[in-house]
Amino acid sequence: MPQMAPMNWTLLYIFIIFLFFLSLILSFFLFYYTPKSFKPRLYKQPYNWKW
Repeated sequence: MPQMAPMNWTLLYIFIIFLFFLSLILSFFLFYYTPKSFKPRLYKQPYNWKW
């Protein structure tokens, strides 16, 4: 059992790091894809597309 404990701890740390990176990615998506910053781009795109 004592030999299995370090492996479980490493898996736990990897899971925590994975969750941390996932939260960072989600925060970036929320900052870059907010409705306020995305709406002007949607309105500008048709004008550029027509030209």
